Amino acid sequence: MIRGSSSRRGWYERTVEPLLANLNRRTSILLVSGFFTISFFIWYRTAYISSAPLLHSDYGAYGAKRGFDGTWNYHRDAENLMLDSQQCDQAFPGLFEEVDRPVNDRIHNPITFEEIDGMPKQNGYVRAMIYNQQLYVIDKAGGIYSREIATLHALHRAILTSPEPLPNIEFAFNTDDRIPSVPLWGYARRAEDTHIWLIPDFGYWSWPETKVGSMREVQMKAALTEEYEGWTWATKVPKILWRGATMGLQLREKFIEVTKDKHWADVKALDWHNKESMANDLKSMSEHCQYKYLAHTEGNSYSGRLKYLQVCRSVIVAHTMDWIQHHHPLMQSNGPQQNYVEVKRSFDDLDQKIAWLESHSNEAERIAANNVRTFREQYLTPAAEVCYWRKVINGWAKVSFEPEFFKVVNGTRVWRGLPIESYLLERRLEWNPY
Repeated sequence: MIRGSSSRRGWYERTVEPLLANLNRRTSILLVSGFFTISFFIWYRTAYISSAPLLHSDYGAYGAKRGFDGTWNYHRDAENLMLDSQQCDQAFPGLFEEVDRPVNDRIHNPITFEEIDGMPKQNGYVRAMIYNQQLYVIDKAGGIYSREIATLHALHRAILTSPEPLPNIEFAFNTDDRIPSVPLWGYARRAEDTHIWLIPDFGYWSWPETKVGSMREVQMKAALTEEYEGWTWATKVPKILWRGATMGLQLREKFIEVTKDKHWADVKALDWHNKESMANDLKSMSEHCQYKYLAHTEGNSYSGRLKYLQVCRSVIVAHTMDWIQHHHPLMQSNGPQQNYVEVKRSFDDLDQKIAWLESHSNEAERIAANNVRTFREQYLTPAAEVCYWRKVINGWAKVSFEPEFFKVVNGTRVWRGLPIESYLLERRLEWNPY
């Protein structure tokens, strides 16, 4: 929380925030104001930013200013993108189960070029390789909103910031909700989809279509809502919140039916094409943090909302899930480290579970605190994300083939991929340069 009286905070909002909103004019300000401006920003950094950890990092570019000492420290390490493999293991125990699993499965049956070459090129398919620390896009099919671009950006960042050389690999990923159970990289899988390698979903980079923004933006707004705007556990609305489209899914329609007219529920279906519904019923992700209990329901497969709910100091209430994401092994529904409450897929026990939460406020607050400590303040940080990406790359290399950089076309050797920098600008593999 930013220190000082309410009048001082008012001065901050009237004076400092407009300056920060116009940082693109900082150069001209410095030229005109000189010493005053430099002094002001030094004072501001000391007096205000240092008291808001999500608005300030102890790190410079890529988090390299102060070193990791073997023990995770959120305020120091959250944006450190340069942890090496040993430091990643120390910082994030338990995070890499969904890499170890497929590695162990294929260690005696390596992935072949023919397997990658024969994969179905369904909508959302991207084939790529990493060669000499450079990411190349080889092939693609269709596209699902901005998902492939977001995933490529996130992967590229993990490569660029790696303090250790990464192996040469060739792979494919698919950005759709449901993908074939073959050695593809994907966002989610069912228990039986043992061939799929899980990666962080596109929303970690950004989800612009729903105007959610980047994961770090969501985390910062959540922290500001709770720490600056005063939505502490004691002041949060004692209801379970859910907003979303039902999409004709029986699971979601059942949830709405079970919570209808309950005094402890604020549950509404959204119609994304209805302006009145969006104006009156939509809740931003930071507004979710104003509630004590947040409901998670799966969608067409997994639901991308879960990671956003996990940034709030609230109790996540989730039905038994069919779909697994890369961070799900860290979710605990009981014990001293419990960080969410699980209910049946039928929601038959939801009323009972909410009643227990309401009558055990201290226990509920502990679960909410565990949720923030586990996810917002450790396993969903940028540092954890790049560590996971690099673990996938190294794991894949252990059980896969060494890619060929060139292919022969009409007797001539040609590159097999387009460098990621060019692809991200043109967003296509071939174009007429004239």
